[in-house]
Amino acid sequence: MALYEIPLLDRNQKFFIKLNKVNYQLKLVFRKRWYLDIFQTNSEPVALGIPLVSGIDILSSFSHVISGSMYVQNLNEDESQSFSDLGTNIKLFWQDP
Repeated sequence: MALYEIPLLDRNQKFFIKLNKVNYQLKLVFRKRWYLDIFQTNSEPVALGIPLVSGIDILSSFSHVISGSMYVQNLNEDESQSFSDLGTNIKLFWQDP
C-alpha cells in the first residue's frame, strides 16, 4: 500500500482534501504541539483533537468513522514540536485501506 504525503504549510491551517474517495476538511492547530481535527465538508466533526504523534496510525481509534490510516513523521531528533516545524520537520501521510 502506498503512502501519500499531505502537503502542509508552516502555520495553523484548514483545507479540504479527498481521502479514500471521501471529501473531508482538515484543520491543524498548534497548542504547545500540533493537533489535527477532521470534519465532513459540511463542518460536522468526525474526529477532534488528534495529537500529531509519530510511530502510530493516528486514526486507529477512529476506524469506525474514517476508513484509512494517517501517519506522522517527525524529523526532530527529540520528537519535539514547534510552530514552524509543520510541513518541514513534521509531515503527515495518508494510506488508503
